[in-house]
Amino acid sequence: NSTLLVDHFHVTKLINDHLNHTRKRIMRKYAKNKKSLEYRLLKHRYKILLKSKNKVDHETFKYDKILGYHSTESKLLETLLSFDNELRQAYNAKEEYLIFDQVSKKEVNKSDKRKELDDVIKRFRHTQVEESISVAETLDNWKEEILNSFTWINDRRVSNGPCEGKNNYVKKILSNANGMSNFQRARNRILYSQNKYETYTMNEHTDRIKRIGNPRGSYKKNTK
Repeated sequence: NSTLLVDHFHVTKLINDHLNHTRKRIMRKYAKNKKSLEYRLLKHRYKILLKSKNKVDHETFKYDKILGYHSTESKLLETLLSFDNELRQAYNAKEEYLIFDQVSKKEVNKSDKRKELDDVIKRFRHTQVEESISVAETLDNWKEEILNSFTWINDRRVSNGPCEGKNNYVKKILSNANGMSNFQRARNRILYSQNKYETYTMNEHTDRIKRIGNPRGSYKKNTK
């Protein structure tokens, strides 16, 4: 009786990846002149396209080497979007999905997320951008799982982020140890580090954990 859902982070990543594919396709149109402003900005300033519009700076002026003058992030973004209408359409569709996705628990209870998602899917389809149309098909195929992701437990939206964080922590432990030669010791170390609120006895255990293998032979020290 489990409820299937998709992590909202991965849906956002999918949309950003397809937007990036659109950016690369448009950039190749200017590849004949790689010193052109269009090519250089699309190649080296693409991260601002993947940034949420709410986090784009509208006030701070910084010198941009490619533009050759001081500019804000918002003006740089507008310059990028002015190069091609397909890029603008794909970017606006991405922003519309972020507005749909980034909501609080109270806002979800007061809104019809199914209707909003249908509107977002239509927006992606109406862009006439091949990558965005592919996104629309994916969102439509996984509609129920996306809607199920708007579930809060203990005032926190359901996500596999904590689980992925634990997996990453285990990988770092094994990486710092240059591998795993003794499973029992590695297991104890992982359990000890991940359960910081547990208490442990300081007495020595009766069973020693030793690596299984042939004993080391005798050797002569070099006295010279």
